Order: sequence, then structure tokens, then C-alpha cells
Amino acid sequence: MASQLQEAIYLFEMKGDVDDAIRLLEKISRQGDADDKEFAFFYLGKIYDLGSNKAQANHFYSRSQAFTQNTSKSYWLAQRDAATSFAPERLLQKTIPLRSPIRKFFDGKNANILFENGHIAKIESGMIIEIASKLNENEHLLQINADGMWFQNPTRDSLFYKPHNAPNQEVSFEVKNISQFTATSNNAIAITDKGFSIIDRKGSIVKGNTDYASCQLINDQFINDNFIFNCPDNALHFVSASTATETFTIALYDIIQKVFVFKNLIYLVSGNELFCYSLQNTKNPLWKVAIGNIESLQNFENNIVTLEASGKITLYNRTTGAILSSVRANASNIYTLAQGTLGLFSNEGSVITVDTLLRPLWGFNFAKAPMTQPVAKRRFIYVPFDNKKIYAIDAHYYGQRPLFSSKLASQAVHLAKRNRWDNISPILDSIIKNEPGNAEAHFLKAFNLERKKSSEKDRQKAWAEAVRLSTGSPQIARIVLKYYRKVIGATFASQLSVSPKTLYPQLLGSKKNIYTVDPATEQLICINAETGEQRWSKYIGKIGNAPVIQSDENSIVISTGYQMNIYDMNKDSFNKPLQLPGKAFNFTISGDYIYAATWNGFLLKISRNTNSIVWSRKVYSMPFHVVKLNRTLQLCNLDGELTRLNDDNGLTIDNTTNKIQVNITAMEGIDSTLVLVSSTNKLFLQNTKRKEFSPIQVLMEYPIISMQVLRDQNEDKIIISLADQSILLYSNIGTPLWKFQGKKSIFSKPFIYDGKAWIDQGSELIAISIKTGKIVKTFNTPGGAGTPFILNHTLFTASPKHVLYAFPL
Repeated sequence: MASQLQEAIYLFEMKGDVDDAIRLLEKISRQGDADDKEFAFFYLGKIYDLGSNKAQANHFYSRSQAFTQNTSKSYWLAQRDAATSFAPERLLQKTIPLRSPIRKFFDGKNANILFENGHIAKIESGMIIEIASKLNENEHLLQINADGMWFQNPTRDSLFYKPHNAPNQEVSFEVKNISQFTATSNNAIAITDKGFSIIDRKGSIVKGNTDYASCQLINDQFINDNFIFNCPDNALHFVSASTATETFTIALYDIIQKVFVFKNLIYLVSGNELFCYSLQNTKNPLWKVAIGNIESLQNFENNIVTLEASGKITLYNRTTGAILSSVRANASNIYTLAQGTLGLFSNEGSVITVDTLLRPLWGFNFAKAPMTQPVAKRRFIYVPFDNKKIYAIDAHYYGQRPLFSSKLASQAVHLAKRNRWDNISPILDSIIKNEPGNAEAHFLKAFNLERKKSSEKDRQKAWAEAVRLSTGSPQIARIVLKYYRKVIGATFASQLSVSPKTLYPQLLGSKKNIYTVDPATEQLICINAETGEQRWSKYIGKIGNAPVIQSDENSIVISTGYQMNIYDMNKDSFNKPLQLPGKAFNFTISGDYIYAATWNGFLLKISRNTNSIVWSRKVYSMPFHVVKLNRTLQLCNLDGELTRLNDDNGLTIDNTTNKIQVNITAMEGIDSTLVLVSSTNKLFLQNTKRKEFSPIQVLMEYPIISMQVLRDQNEDKIIISLADQSILLYSNIGTPLWKFQGKKSIFSKPFIYDGKAWIDQGSELIAISIKTGKIVKTFNTPGGAGTPFILNHTLFTASPKHVLYAFPL
């Protein structure tokens, strides 16, 4: 075939014998292997292209692109495809319905699926094709590939291997209660509570002597015939698939968070660094680079690409660690798509596809994020979205031709500007059919419903989708939010620049600024409270996913491991970090002082004026709560043991120890009222002016989610939220005053302001009168809202889609 191909090229280029060259190339395209077909189609395309036969040239360029594995040629063919055809591209080629819900999706080139009904299938040629093997009811499928499948029987006391081409020839193994399992093309490894076994398909078992039960087996990652374990000793242990013995280890100082093997190199994420090791030297890394919180680590075009929680995507040279390119996007996952392209997927379903240097090529919106990695085949890229359907998109689209949905969207916008709304509805339906999450179509749909004064439910649903789907495109988002804020009566609605990992941004504030902490990016973000625009962001330090944060009108206190950072809002800067004798459990701010309680029982009094520790002492051997009442500090540990300290020196006031015989989850105080919350759904109310300890007990019907004490009409009162979303008000002696049944609140903690309790309720914010327990004010927030915050007589809330709303009070 190679000689015939050379002959065809000679006939065309040297002798100009076009007809004979075409006949020979067509023969090769029918009889040759995949490489032969690629070249035959390629030269047929060039011949017809030079002959100005664009239709035939386009046909053969497309056929060649279906076979090529060369990235440069793929890009060149995409350009010629666009040059020889002016038709817009339908990226979404077809929707594949599923007859049974997916139980498990197995990534890989074969895209095998286990359905709830036990059938196993693969995706091929735009269809779901059942393979010969079928799992019986209650059997447990462990792994499946192109050759066969590994599974356990219902009692999990045996392991089986069944090849696809001989489904009746099962090989059984006496391996019980497998907790972890993975397989290569030849061997498998099974982890049990009694050890591990190396297994081959023919039935032999080699048992290992080392206990790896506490380690994490790295699935589908092998190197030089070694399985890989990530163990609690902060080391990777490599176990030979042939001998079941440990061959070598790679040890690091911090926990190893991510592992990826590419060819003969090993990439690790540990601490705030990315390491690269080779098999020739496992003691010292080839290179290491500083990174943020890594969500994904994979290869892309023989380089290494990372996705950080902040949405930053970085491309590294795989052998040197040099940064080749870096971009930031609203991405929660990255997956390879067409040859030489990378898709940046958001939680809302948008995808921005970039080239080999991370430059954008095209954008699309599926309306929801894929449930697993897309699978690229010759003709389609299959994107599984839920248990009901799989989308098949064009496997060779490089953004060279306009999308059909984008062309229709431009027509719809043009008609809207001319006020021809009667002609728009069918176009919008067609757009959404071709691109389910097209933001412009959903915006025009919402705008049209608003114009026609449709039902409030339909309008809110449409606006919620329009706002959600516009988040991936800043330009469209600005337009959508501009109209949307007018509809809901907001002062402004603007995008918050926080990580996709931060679902419900919490708001703090003072004077003309709003602040939010983004744990994923480890940033403190400052926002102009009058416009919603971001002023700045400042790096805090490694704070983890659940930092302890407290604030008042002057300071924001944030825990970062064994230290605390105090941001002074008046000076617009962080003070020097203070070291703590343990990890922070909570902070209490009162006047000029901050009180830090640690998990190991220390209490520290810190002066805000001098940023120094006034005193420190160990009070308990466990976490505890702190309340300052006058010049006394009231403490209660999680076991219910109460202690009083002198605020001036931290000494115990008296040796009498009071104890509540239950676990305490929260404590608050005001004036002479001390309120404790127990894990047994009780409130304990104590009047601190009484010498005897005799708290009033109030039993709740459901677990207590939040509790606050407040001063209202010259009386101490307690407002609580329960797990059933109800909100209740009590007097300081335990008298129930009113009950409000809430719904869909995120954290169920009202914001108390001006005699009202403000709280989110799904698609609206409401104000409950402290006096009556009735709703006195409502703001609509289609698409959801977070815990409200009030500053300068303006109500702020941040939605789970990172939209910041401001409502005038």
C-alpha cells in the first residue's frame, strides 16, 4: 500500500495524471489500513481542492480527519474543511436516549456502561451496543475493558474474570471482601482487610505479605509494571505486578493529594507543590513548582496540564516543569475533546475549548456539567450528562466554522431589536434544541415572558436559567444582569469573582466595602458596596476548606492552620500573623480584644490595638465556647463543663465547676442571659445574676441549626432555627413567642436588623418581624440566594451561582 500511495502521488504531482491518481487513491482508501486510508483521503482532498471541486474536497478532508492522529494535520484539515464548506456547524450531532439508568460509567476509550438492569454496553457509531457479557442480579462489577470484565458474586466471597469473546469461560478466584481493585491489560490487584493479591486472567494468585489496607490504591495508574499505593506515611509505594513485592517508594513531607503517571514519569501534588519524578531517581525530583489547590492533573499533547480550584489552568513542559501557558476560566473540570483540544467545563454546563497553548477556539453550553469524562471516538465525542441521555458531538470541530446555534441566536437578537417578538419563539426553540444552554436564547425567552407578563413562576424559572447559563460568558452576563436587576428591583446584580468550588460565598463588611473569603483560592476579596465591583483580592495563606472566620465593623479574623490572620478594615491591611498553640476552634470579638479558643483547649486574649497576645492559658483538653459577659469570660467545653475566668488575667474566678450532662454545640450570651445548645435538641437558659446554677431547659422537636441572642423592646430574646427549617423566638425564661415555618434556606441562620429577621428562602429573601413572626418584606431572587447581609441600609446576598445582589431597604 505504501508503494501504491507513492505511485499515486507521483502520477498526480509529476505526470499530471489526475484520473489514474484518483483511481489508485480510491483503491487504497478501500483496502488499506487506518494510516493508508488517512493519506489516501488526504491526497484525494488536495486533488479536488486544487481542481476547485469544493464539495468533493470537503468530503475527503473530513474523511482524512476522522483517521489522523496528528494534531498539526488535524488543525490544517479543519481549516481546509471550513474553506471548502460555508455551512454552519451543528456541534450537537445527536442525543442518545437510555432505556435504563446508568449504574456505573467506566471511563476509557471503550466507554463501557453498566446499567441498572444489569446489561453492559459500549458506545459505538452513535449507538448503545450491548456486549456479550451480562451481569447477573446482585453481582458486583469491579472493572471492565475491551477484553473482558472482573466481578464478584452476590456474597462477595469469590472473584471472577469473564472475557467478552468467550462469555461462558469464567475464571474464578477465592478472594473475599475486596475493598479496592484495579486491573491492567494482564494483571489485577485486589485489596482485602487481610492483605492483597496479584491475579492474572488465567487463574494464578500471588499473595503479598505487606499490609496496604490503610493505603489508597491509585486506580488505572501503573508504571513499569508496578501498581501504586498512596499511604498515610506520606509516601507512594510501588508494588510489582509479577512478584507482589514492593520495588521502591517516593516519600514526601506532606500528604500526597494527587498522583498521575505519564509514560515513564510520575507527577505528584503535595503541600503547595507539583513534583515530577523519574524511575531513574526516586529520591530527588526532576523538578518541582509552586501551585494552588489542584483539582485535576493530566496530560495534554505530551505536556502536563493542571486545573486549580480557582479556575486557573496551567500547561507545563512535562520534562522541565517550565510553564508554557496559563489561563483562568470558570472551570470545574477539564477534559480532552478533539485531537489537540482541551475542554474547560463549568458547573453550569458551559465549555470553552482551547488549543495546544490554551488559546480559546470555541464555546458551547450543554446546560449541565457532564457526569463523567467525555469519550472521543472517530466520528463523535460522547458526553454523558445524566441517567437519561448521552450527547454525541462532532469529534472534529475546531471553531473554524460558525455554530448553527450561534447563527440562529444572532437572528433572534436582530428580531428582538426590531421588536418582532412573534417570530422569535420558534427560533428560540430551535436554538435550545441545537445548544441546550445557549445563554442568549434563554435570556430572550425570559425577557419575552416578562414582556408578556406571564405567570410569576414561569418568569422566575426562565430568569433563573438565563442568569445561571450566562455565568460562563462575562459579556452576556453583563447584559442579562443589567435587565434582571431591574426586574427584581435590585440596586445592582454583579458577578462575584470567586472559585467554582465556593458554592455559597459568605459576606462580611464595614463602611463602603463588602468582603468575602474564598477558601479555594485562599484570598480575601474586597467589593465596592455601592457598585458591586471588586476592589482587590489579597492572599491569606493556606486556610483549608473550613476556615474559622469571625468579624465585626473593624476586623476580620481568619484561621490558617496554627496561626490567625487579623485584617484591619480601618488600615486596609493584614496585621502580622499570630501563632496559636493549637488549631483555632472559634474566635470571639469584644471591644478592643479578640479571644481565640483552640481545639486542644487553649484560650488566648489578643489586643487589636497592639496585635499582641495579652495572656494565654490552657483551660480544657478539648474545644470550648467563649462568651464575654461584662468583665467575666464564661466558658463551656463540648462535654458541658462550665468555667468562669477573669477577663483581666485569665484566672479562674471560683473553683466551683458547673456541668450540664450533655454535649454542648453552641453558646451565646447577652446582658445577664447565657444560652447553651445541646446535642439532645435542648436549650439551657441561665440567668447569670443568680448564684445557684439552675438553667431552664427547653426541648425542641428537631435538631437546632442556629441560635442567636438579641435585645428587643428592652428584653433579652433568643431566636433559633431548627432542622425542619422552622424559626422560633423565645423569651429569656423560655417562653415561646412565635414560630415561623421556613423553607429552602441554605444555612438557616437569620440576619437580625432593625426589628426584623432576614433569611433566604430558596428563590426569595424575606424579612420576619421580631414582634409578630410574620413576613413583612420580600425580595425575589430567582435561581437562589445565600445568607443575607445588611450594610448601610442595603441588603446583600450572594447566590450559589456567584451573583451578588444588593437591595435597598
